[in-house]
Amino acid sequence: MYLTQINMIRGLTKAEYFQLRELCFFSNCLYNFALYNVRQKFFADKTYLRFERNYHECKDNDNYKLLQSNMAQQTLRAVDFAFKSFFATVGKVKSAHPPRYRNKGGLYNLIITGNSISIQNGYLTVPQSRTYSSVLNNHRIRIKVPKRLLGKKIREVKIIPLYKGRAFKIAYCYEVDEANLQLNHENSLAIDIGLIIWRRA
Repeated sequence: MYLTQINMIRGLTKAEYFQLRELCFFSNCLYNFALYNVRQKFFADKTYLRFERNYHECKDNDNYKLLQSNMAQQTLRAVDFAFKSFFATVGKVKSAHPPRYRNKGGLYNLIITGNSISIQNGYLTVPQSRTYSSVLNNHRIRIKVPKRLLGKKIREVKIIPLYKGRAFKIAYCYEVDEANLQLNHENSLAIDIGLIIWRRA
């Protein structure tokens, strides 16, 4: 079973907040670039440019190189998910339209999964590409992880920009074992909010 805990990111330096905004800007640019590829393919012949092929179209993009590879691929997967959701609504919703571009110059989420999640001494280190870290002389952003999450199996971390990058949220998706509540399934209770009982006077 997966649970999510969301916190505000606090305690970073001005330089670290600037770096987060910059990385989110690269993610936004990459999202639009990847979406452009998929939209052009769809408008040209009504076929879908899958993630695997789009990856090869995007991997040489400057924004892809400035993001750590795992984060860059998660941005591409977000585009893939958006277009698959669009295809799922075609024929069901008359007003369905292909995903639109994000605002130029805007910010998009940073998504970290798998082995790229590095937590040591109670701090999450935001992964960086070699290209980006060489510019910063290997300065790393470290975010304090809530104590209750230490030791948990964290599967995904999402850094979400707010108010044009003036603040950030962080969402930890972690795995827990399902508790056996030993419920008696022969007993049940239901509440119908819309149920109205009419009585005659």
